[in-house]
Amino acid sequence: MTGVNVIGAWFSGEFESPPSPETTIDRGTVLLVTGRAEQLTRLRERTLTSVRRFDGGRVLLVGYGQVGQRVAELLDGQGIPYTTVDPIDREGVDVVGDATDPETLEAARIHDARTVLLAIPDDTASEFVTLVVRDLSPEAEIIARVEQAESIQKMYRAGADYVLALETVTGRMIASTILEDEDVISFDTQIEVVQTAAPAMVGKTLQEADVRSRTGCTVVGVERDGEVHTDLGSDFRIQSGDELIVVGTDEGTNRFTEEFR
Repeated sequence: MTGVNVIGAWFSGEFESPPSPETTIDRGTVLLVTGRAEQLTRLRERTLTSVRRFDGGRVLLVGYGQVGQRVAELLDGQGIPYTTVDPIDREGVDVVGDATDPETLEAARIHDARTVLLAIPDDTASEFVTLVVRDLSPEAEIIARVEQAESIQKMYRAGADYVLALETVTGRMIASTILEDEDVISFDTQIEVVQTAAPAMVGKTLQEADVRSRTGCTVVGVERDGEVHTDLGSDFRIQSGDELIVVGTDEGTNRFTEEFR
């Protein structure tokens, strides 16, 4: 319907690549997809309901330290209304108090906030705030920052919709390594984008090669004569000189190399 490739997904913080076609997507599922800009736009339009659209409500920003202030700048830039909560009385803080106290959140009008962004530099405190927010506002979208990746599962169990660990974010897309004739772009420790020749696939269609079931990888593009092709049907046939753009886990891309190089 949109032309994108779903190459991975986080289910309650657990990453799967590739996800099973039978897996049910719920409100906490985060998809990792590839496609052209217009294809991604179509996907975004299909995934946003009128209730969940980002232009439709106020944000409650809990934590106004360095990260919270940066988030506030971004919200200002997009014209999104928000209310800030922090235990320290300083410029930019709308409600001063402990966010684990329901009275503080009620003073910040938790009940009419569409999204709650947690920018608290303490994972245990973030977990407690998530529990309180979820109790007070079952329908609010909770997006949380945590310091340690091992806190992600706890936050999801507490009721967060999307959790991002700083130690994971800082490791994303900072390395571009050339290994022999392969270009490898690391998004994080779980997924790789590899551009490589695949001599064993020359003359075969993508359906005949059966890349995903054999390796767990997805062919998302083919560079041919200086042009990158991304609309790849099952009948797309690999030619000599083609460079395949393949996405998968480290284990999967290693299997691809063994199978098709």
